[in-house]
Amino acid sequence: MMAQRTIKWNGVHLNEVDKQGRKQGEWLFFDKQGNVLMNCSFKNDKVEGPMVFFDKGDTVLVRLKDADSLEHFIYYHKDEPISGAFVNNDGKFRIELDHLPANFTENDLANLKKWYAIKIEPVYMFGMQSMVEYFASAYAKSNTIANWNHNFVITINASGRVTNVEMEDRDKVLSDVMEREVYEMFYSMGRWQPFFDTWQTREIKLTMSLGADLQTITAR
Repeated sequence: MMAQRTIKWNGVHLNEVDKQGRKQGEWLFFDKQGNVLMNCSFKNDKVEGPMVFFDKGDTVLVRLKDADSLEHFIYYHKDEPISGAFVNNDGKFRIELDHLPANFTENDLANLKKWYAIKIEPVYMFGMQSMVEYFASAYAKSNTIANWNHNFVITINASGRVTNVEMEDRDKVLSDVMEREVYEMFYSMGRWQPFFDTWQTREIKLTMSLGADLQTITAR
């Protein structure tokens, strides 16, 4: 899996991790339908430069690196750019705008605040490959997968690697051979889009229910 250091999207290689598993270079984050939600650059796992957020293909917010208690931004309200700053000071949060455009409502302000605290969920292979396709192929190569259904808790680290797998229901015991094959399926998975929270990616645990009918479900 570590040999897979980039993701190919529209013919371009991006979302790189280096030999140490650190995020490097230009990254795109997607929703489950494959739409781009955010673009940024990383250097040694840290966000470098602006973060650009998209809504249905249009730029909605450009967030500049925060300094002390200020984070400057450009927000696009009905295609009109508005400069402003997110301010966190003494545990209090506020939004400052250089001007209020016409028809800017409380709902618009609430929407801007939502973009500040945005969370982008994990997506398998950044939406470039279906989990059902992966497990269908893995099942086809397996000699032991029977008509079973088990829940697993998988840990995805801040670079999108599966680093730990546990059975949620410990009362259900797999044979040694089946357990080895099932766990190998998880650890051999392609990279995930890591969980993104406000200004950084974080480790996260997902519960995954797998059955022989190939209905793969993940939930926070």
